[in-house]
Amino acid sequence: MKANHLYEFGSYCIDAAERVLLRDGQPVTLPPKDLETLLVLVQKAGHIVEKEELLEKVWPGIFVEESNLARHIFNLRQVLGDSPDGRKYIETVPRRGYRFIAPVQENGEPPAPPQSAPVLSAQPQAAVHLGHKRSLWLWPLALLVLAVTAIPAVRHFWPARNPSPRRVMLAVLPFENLSGDAHEDYFADGLTEEMIAQLGQWQPANLGVIARTSTVRYKHTKETVAQIGQELGVDYLLEGSARRGGERVRVTAQLIEARAQTHLWAETYERPLVDVLSIQKEIAEKITHSLSIQLLPVETSTSASAHVNVETYDKYLLGLHELGEGTRESVNKAIQYFQEGIAKDPKDARLYSALAEAYDAATTYYSSPTEVMPRAREAALRAVELDPNLASAHVKLGYVHLFFDWNWPAAEMEFRRALEINPSLPEAQLGYADYLATLGRFDEALSRVQQAYLYDPLAVESRNEALWIYYFSGRMPETVEQCQKTIELEPAAGIPYAILAMAYAQMGKRPETLRAAEDAIRVGNSPSGMAATASAFARVGESGKAKQLLSKALEQAKQRYLCRFLVAAAYTELGENEKALQSLEQAFLQRST
Repeated sequence: MKANHLYEFGSYCIDAAERVLLRDGQPVTLPPKDLETLLVLVQKAGHIVEKEELLEKVWPGIFVEESNLARHIFNLRQVLGDSPDGRKYIETVPRRGYRFIAPVQENGEPPAPPQSAPVLSAQPQAAVHLGHKRSLWLWPLALLVLAVTAIPAVRHFWPARNPSPRRVMLAVLPFENLSGDAHEDYFADGLTEEMIAQLGQWQPANLGVIARTSTVRYKHTKETVAQIGQELGVDYLLEGSARRGGERVRVTAQLIEARAQTHLWAETYERPLVDVLSIQKEIAEKITHSLSIQLLPVETSTSASAHVNVETYDKYLLGLHELGEGTRESVNKAIQYFQEGIAKDPKDARLYSALAEAYDAATTYYSSPTEVMPRAREAALRAVELDPNLASAHVKLGYVHLFFDWNWPAAEMEFRRALEINPSLPEAQLGYADYLATLGRFDEALSRVQQAYLYDPLAVESRNEALWIYYFSGRMPETVEQCQKTIELEPAAGIPYAILAMAYAQMGKRPETLRAAEDAIRVGNSPSGMAATASAFARVGESGKAKQLLSKALEQAKQRYLCRFLVAAAYTELGENEKALQSLEQAFLQRST
């Protein structure tokens, strides 16, 4: 290491010897690997650091997926924000690595600790105008607005630890399968998902719960509790394990305070398998008692309090496992499992709700909405009829009303009901955001998107859905920023590149459009993504590439679902208005979304 061990940039300083990042002299909490990544970049400021070099220096001798590095870079950008000149501190060099672009000053002595809290300068660096008149009285208001709005902007990926004075944030880590049989993973995974759902409805006014799509990546993780807590923005973590043997189940759970890594309690339950839902209820009660959360009257799901039918419960968990795989084949398997479960127990509301979700997922992979959404509606209606307090069923019914029935009042009613029952449900927040965006209420819609990110900060699918809201709001710079954040989270996701290309095209940035479009082709394979990318190509004058890609999308549409609205948009950009109108008519009949 260099003799100089202090590196200053902007309002930040890294003490390399003590391994600490300071902002205005105050420590900034960073997970160790984030800090190590930042230190390597800062020490080579102005130069490209290849991905392989970063991986070797931060994880010496250990194989680590490249996506893990991208996530740490993403985290750093959220913490650092922008440099004083308005640019990001860390620049991505496509297909190579990263470069720290801010000026760095090296010093040998650590800065003296601050004598008092930093004070805002009384001299603003820019003038605020209203109707071309300088209005200095607006500065206190402007600073207040900046202070409020900067929180979701800077900590978009790592939400505030406690979003309100009364609400505690909790993450349920994937339960460990202790059966010794990898084929039993589905049982532990299902127990995790059910635990999250039950906790989300248990005390919604006081307890926020992170979604499984964000916690699943911590399965078999080596990260510390403190690291996970900071990355997810939570106060507490629930860890657990499950061992199933015949008709009995052994569940162990422990509640941990994330920052101090303190175990608050641990409990082991060994019961008949039919009591597994009662075990989840007891764990939820133990958590609320341990966190001194006032037990308020709540509307609990009747499905979450009854004894289980062991055979149908197995079908339910197997279906959830397949649905989580997210492929055409797995969605088909999930539908089959749910239908088999319903045949054995036609009064289990959870099976109908999950079946509705599987039908909805099918439109992503191969089926037209007209084929599967009527079935989704039937399943969701039956779920709500059997259990009016099952939040997920109201969400599924809301999606059917919004995207297929085009019944806006009914959609709003279902989404609002789901949010009353379980505000921690990210799909309920996103569904309501979709509804608001459909009516052109984009400010409210994007506020709901931020709430979805709070409860599901690492999920790519929810971010993909939100990108369309940003794009159709007409806020292209924000759309670009959100696409880049999603790509940092998952570099192999195709839709963010396609929307990024469309946004750049709308902004008239031809070189950036072409780069994003080529990346969309490289990593994406969905027909709808191809149609969106073709639209971007056409807008910047690359009609040959646009027609070629659109033709490929239409060929794939023989096997997979293709949104005809996106096809119509591409034809419009190409100036082929007759084909655009034909595609719009197909979209209308198909109920494309």
